[in-house]
Amino acid sequence: MSKILQVDGTNARMLMQSRMSDQQFTEPVHLESWIIQHPSVIDPGIKIIANQFSGWESQEGTTRDRPDLLALADTGELVVIELKRGSDRNVHLQALTYGALSATFTRNQLAEAHATWLRRQGGEDVSTESALEQLANHVDGDWTDELLAAPRLVLVAEDFPGQVITTVQWLATVAPNLVVECHEYHIFIGDDGSTNVNFQRLFPVDDLSDRLLRPASMKVENASRAVAENKRGARSVSVITEFGLIPEGGMMTLELESRVVAETAAIVNSWLAEEPNRDRVRWTSHPSRPLIWEAFEEDDVQWSPTKLRNEIFRRAGAPVPTFSAADAWCYDGRSLYWIADEYR
Repeated sequence: MSKILQVDGTNARMLMQSRMSDQQFTEPVHLESWIIQHPSVIDPGIKIIANQFSGWESQEGTTRDRPDLLALADTGELVVIELKRGSDRNVHLQALTYGALSATFTRNQLAEAHATWLRRQGGEDVSTESALEQLANHVDGDWTDELLAAPRLVLVAEDFPGQVITTVQWLATVAPNLVVECHEYHIFIGDDGSTNVNFQRLFPVDDLSDRLLRPASMKVENASRAVAENKRGARSVSVITEFGLIPEGGMMTLELESRVVAETAAIVNSWLAEEPNRDRVRWTSHPSRPLIWEAFEEDDVQWSPTKLRNEIFRRAGAPVPTFSAADAWCYDGRSLYWIADEYR
């Protein structure tokens, strides 16, 4: 059982743990709303796409299956979130069904679902094209339909029966391309009547995305590898900004040797050298888009390492790169990944 102290200097008082049912909270009215307002309690890199999506169709008609929340991670993967008040021994089975249905999404279908949801939420007229642009801008790097082939399943409950944890652990072993997370939350009541909610990832204990993945199919393998590459860069930036490992305004360099073939490196380096500001990239403390490119026309635009790398390659007329951007962007001769990993 979780225990939380509310402290004021040397004074402390215990917050009393309660249950959703005792506070007359429900998952569709309360828990769902909390996460829609603050999705970072699950993952700081996700953006809510829709809630209670029901637009599945087949030759046999529609289905009544409704995942509680659909979200998009900044790695480009779809996230299916299933919420429970209390405990449910079948929560993982529901999530597997929703994951299988969601794996058929295309980017345009997601954008249409997001536009519909935004209109329903705020009443504003949001087009599918505008929603697609919002989603694409959220993703760090190139976003393709292929990345949607292996949705991440997130189970959120007050507690999990042993059979759910056992099944999820087994799935991690036999189906490593299928990522299933278990997040617990707990309600705490202060003696002043305040309500506090704590969220914690229970499983997996660590991030397994860097481990070697065995493919269930080529499509899923490619999606898993692309997501892992994006996560590698995102984690490096997060660590560096959190602990100030690169000074504000530090000049960055794009080191391509050993990352691409010599001909490609020559194309990009030659293009960068054509004008004075093309190779001037400065570091800022933004947690996901820390790079400012002095050659870019709009001064207030900040870039993630992956998106700036891709933009430079595109403008230089070089082939689309596949290496991790965190390994190529360097400060003082050390890559972002090296700097973050050394600190860890």
